Amino acid sequence: MPGSQVPKSLASLNDKWIHGTIYFFSASLIILGLVRYNFKRSLSIKAAILVFLFCSLFGGIIEILQHEFIDQRHGDWLDFWANNTGAAVSVLLWSFTLGRKAK
Repeated sequence: MPGSQVPKSLASLNDKWIHGTIYFFSASLIILGLVRYNFKRSLSIKAAILVFLFCSLFGGIIEILQHEFIDQRHGDWLDFWANNTGAAVSVLLWSFTLGRKAK
């Protein structure tokens, strides 16, 4: 959304925390979907890596699109790293919570 339309309550927060939180929950939802779909109570290393790579790629594409095509907004490397940090924390926490199964 254009910078002028960002709610003031969100604009006053540290946006890196917002980015990290959004990607933490995005990765968590993907993992929970994978676990439920596969009917297993474990997360393979391959699946964990794929979830992280998907979130990282998606976050990178969003930052590029935001920088190139959205007025009053710009892509930011720190936002990209905050996205990756949130996704990585989610993958690590769910890996340890669910247990890991090598495949």
